Amino acid sequence: MTTLTIKNAKTIASEFISAQGTRDTVLAILDNAYKLHLSGDNKATKFIVTIWESVASDKKAIASLRTMFNRVTKKINKAEGISEKACTVKNGEIVEVTPRVKKGATGGGESESGESANAEPVKDEASAPRYSVAFQELTRMLKREKDEKKREALEVALTVLAPKC
Repeated sequence: MTTLTIKNAKTIASEFISAQGTRDTVLAILDNAYKLHLSGDNKATKFIVTIWESVASDKKAIASLRTMFNRVTKKINKAEGISEKACTVKNGEIVEVTPRVKKGATGGGESESGESANAEPVKDEASAPRYSVAFQELTRMLKREKDEKKREALEVALTVLAPKC
């Protein structure tokens, strides 16, 4: 860890400001390159793919680049009336991002984990005694618990577990 001195604080602040400037520059370059890509400029496409592939070896850097590129492409696509989806780079090509399906977002269907949001709990006769014991233990814990947040968490757990008992 860096020694906590005023000199080090000023150095870190300067580096942070420089990093923000670099971020803004990269965003502007991505914005311009993506617009050129949309107009059919193959150099712009290769430029974006090259940046992507060069950054891909660093997990944190590629996550930041992905976030930036998603934001830029979604904004431009929406403004151009192309689609409301963001883009990413896969296998050397710029492609639309496949959105994640969020549980409860549509009121049904599949969640991100693949479970149906409207699925009825499956009663497993072999597990029923285990669920019953767990339910009883959680009920005892709820009666003893004083902390409101923990009580609420236990109530949620009991609500989820109840149909399985």
